[in-house]
Amino acid sequence: MNIFICEDAQQQRDFITTTIRNYIMFEQLDMNIKLATDNPEAIIDAIKDNEDIGLYFLDIHLNHEMSGIMLAKEIRKYDPLGSIIFVTSHSELTYLTFVYKVSALDFIIKDDPESMKKRIIECLNVSYERLQHLSSKNYVDKLEIKSGSQTLFIDYDDIIFFESSPNPHRIILHLNNRVIEFYGSLKDYETIDERFFRCHHSYIINKDHITSVNKKERIVHFTSGDHCYISIRNLKKL
Repeated sequence: MNIFICEDAQQQRDFITTTIRNYIMFEQLDMNIKLATDNPEAIIDAIKDNEDIGLYFLDIHLNHEMSGIMLAKEIRKYDPLGSIIFVTSHSELTYLTFVYKVSALDFIIKDDPESMKKRIIECLNVSYERLQHLSSKNYVDKLEIKSGSQTLFIDYDDIIFFESSPNPHRIILHLNNRVIEFYGSLKDYETIDERFFRCHHSYIINKDHITSVNKKERIVHFTSGDHCYISIRNLKKL
């Protein structure tokens, strides 16, 4: 899930960004801060060609001809299912969200930093759970795993390879831009899809992500820049 922040006050923008970044890293949530800016037009440009469901933290009163409410209305044209949260010191303006019919998830008042942090985290959790629920409705080509307290649905296309972890009964899942460790056994994932191949006792690879195979060194290279080993026996099968 991509996260967008539009806040004209640098200090507030940094606070929101830091709060979100720290939490999604700690909880290993499949979220990413795509853009943090004071320019609402930059938000619109960023989502015009974006097909994913987004999460938006918007200041209502921006130092711009376009207010946060107007920005939210524009966002709804491109992302009708996205979560919109208003972060504002103008609580009296919240009624406008009903006038513009933007279906805001929450209104966070800029007051006590700890209270703001708590509300931001609550919004992250609710938005993430909603996205996971939507994903679970159509997970024919998704891998469902438990990581910590979270249930994740990972697109098969995003999986580079599975690796046996040095920690007992655990697997390291390599994706394009991160790794996830979870409980499991490689043998449970050998035959889940034809694109996956058990090339080594420690690895299951996604054949669609192979860029080259060094037969002499018995190393498989992937689109992500990662590599893993392949056994002599399986080299001929690849």
